[in-house]
Amino acid sequence: MRGIDKTTIAKAILTNVKDMYNASCFVECIESGGDCYITSCNILEQFKVKSKPKDIKEVQEMLKSFLKENKTILVFDNVKNQSQIEDVVPIDDLFASNGSTLIATTRDSKAIKYCGKEVHKINIEELDEETSMKLFITHSYGQENLPNELIEVGKKIVRACNGLPLSLKVMGAFLRKNKRLRCWEQALQKLKRGRELDGDENNSNYKIWKILRVSFDNLKVEEKSMFLDICCFFCNDVCPQGMLKERALRM
Repeated sequence: MRGIDKTTIAKAILTNVKDMYNASCFVECIESGGDCYITSCNILEQFKVKSKPKDIKEVQEMLKSFLKENKTILVFDNVKNQSQIEDVVPIDDLFASNGSTLIATTRDSKAIKYCGKEVHKINIEELDEETSMKLFITHSYGQENLPNELIEVGKKIVRACNGLPLSLKVMGAFLRKNKRLRCWEQALQKLKRGRELDGDENNSNYKIWKILRVSFDNLKVEEKSMFLDICCFFCNDVCPQGMLKERALRM
């Protein structure tokens, strides 16, 4: 489901093991598919290949050659279907070099239909209550333990977050500047009430948006308008192929 930290775990794995490989890269799959040439160039750049290919044919040849000669690890994040990988890196080419590794995060394991090598499937579960509490405290208080007056309400907030890491981080960040008991109790009441959203309480999207809504409701009218503007600037309807980071930062 969303917000369960698939991306965070994949990035942590990449950071921990990339020294065992000749080259590594992280690819964020774009909802609309993205531009294969740009994505392939981005991979070569992360592989520290300095030559600039002229077109899609040349970049794919360079990528194929590099993969054959090097032991690599690639992470494709948020995969909707296998073509998002295959259009950039044919899986047979990826494993042409013994010891190369592909990590794919996806909300649907059926998205990866063929993988010519051994596959290890890992289902990410919600956090248990003890781990949830540790994560919440890290983001809400920044120390090992909550003060006595916040312990009980903190436990109730953690239970209401359903073990979703993103929910715990958002709620923790929301409460970090409000360390008074009254503020925490108000946040808990908002969580309990929740707003009627599309979906039901068993739906994972409903769970996560119910939590995020608390932070949104706390914004002032002008801040809500600014939030809406930002959403409109960077949505897929405005930039179907994705937006360059430099342009987004300028805006």
